Amino acid sequence: MIANGANFGSPGTMTYKSRIALTLAAILMPLVPVHAADYDPPIYVDQAPDYQPVEVGSGWYLRGDVGYAVSHPFTDENNALGLVNFSQSSSLFTGSVGIGYHLNDYLRLELNGGILPSNEFGDHALVPNGCAGTTNSLFPDGNGGFIIVPTAATQDCMASNYGTNKGYSVMANGYVDLGTYVGITPYIGGGIGVAYNRYFKTQGERECVEIAPDATSGAGGFACNDPAGYRGSEDSQAKFNLAYSIGAGLSYQVSKNVSLDFGYEYFSVPGGKYVAYDGGAFNIHKGINYQTVKLGLRYDLW
Repeated sequence: MIANGANFGSPGTMTYKSRIALTLAAILMPLVPVHAADYDPPIYVDQAPDYQPVEVGSGWYLRGDVGYAVSHPFTDENNALGLVNFSQSSSLFTGSVGIGYHLNDYLRLELNGGILPSNEFGDHALVPNGCAGTTNSLFPDGNGGFIIVPTAATQDCMASNYGTNKGYSVMANGYVDLGTYVGITPYIGGGIGVAYNRYFKTQGERECVEIAPDATSGAGGFACNDPAGYRGSEDSQAKFNLAYSIGAGLSYQVSKNVSLDFGYEYFSVPGGKYVAYDGGAFNIHKGINYQTVKLGLRYDLW
């Protein structure tokens, strides 16, 4: 039997107990451990690096030049025999194209291919009765007609001696730029490579001209004997030889990518052979050397 006044189920009593429970929960909450599932840590993202563009072709350049040999690379031909029909011609111009690379602000390397000076010459003289052959002669056949009989004959012809020289090169060059002053950059340099040299000469060649016989009678005319024998004696050689060069010059930058070059170069092929006209003799000489002045253009690929 429960005494009056001890009513534990009354509303006032329940409210009081609820307040006590809430107060204890608020006090004990910070003491309860927090598990990983209850809290996600913040995620930190590193900033992406700045984009750095890559320069394609940086340091490379294209180049080309033309030059003129101020000293003759071959022995000067001379007409010591006083021949009237002596001819000679020379191309003392050079030219090259190539590609280069700036190692730094002072050093450059290049690979070039070029054309070297060339020349040709010859003497020509009319040789009386210099070419032998046959002509068609008419002889009576005894019956009032004629028969055609080839008979020996000669005719005047032109005899010639001539020679030619040609050359090409592939060179690896290096240059040192000596600083830039008011837009002008002096430089020195040199190179080594190979030169392809070819000479050809023929002596005693005769121009035997054949003449057709008379179309009606079949008489006359002229046929050369052994045309191959009129070519004379021939000699030639085509060979690769070691070549080197040294030089200096000035370059001027006309725009961001374009520069003009003006320079001097000494070019030598010590083992190169060429034919020369020495007082009527077609002699073979060794050693091709000459000096050139050059005008060039460079285009930087950046």
